[in-house]
Amino acid sequence: MTGLSLVREPKVSRAEVSRELWKGLEAFNRKAGGPLRSSRSMLSLRASSGRLLGGLIMQSYWRETYIELLWLSGRARGAGLGAKLLKEAERHARRRHSRVIHLNTYSFQAPGFYEKQGYRRFGRISGSPPGESRLFYVKDLK
Repeated sequence: MTGLSLVREPKVSRAEVSRELWKGLEAFNRKAGGPLRSSRSMLSLRASSGRLLGGLIMQSYWRETYIELLWLSGRARGAGLGAKLLKEAERHARRRHSRVIHLNTYSFQAPGFYEKQGYRRFGRISGSPPGESRLFYVKDLK
């Protein structure tokens, strides 16, 4: 192909370009794998005052669910609230007929927590950031 240019998108157009890229990938995926049945869900944990103490963002597609983010404030940690968020995400995934739920975390974040919740590590990228690793986990929902 001739006349092509590789462009680093400016901030002002990134949201629009991102939507177009996702639309293109989703169309390709639907053609190859059938209907995605995709959805994005968010669970939040709030104090009685309404203050955000943590939450979870997940994406579901086909027969799997991906936990994109799980965060708890220091105030909310250690009280079983992370496990509660994960259990609710797993219930949501089962209702959607997901076979597996998966996520990634860093070695300095919460690998022991996920292992206690029944997640199995299946991959690692070492040295990012230096001296640490990115760890990949999955849990069978059958």
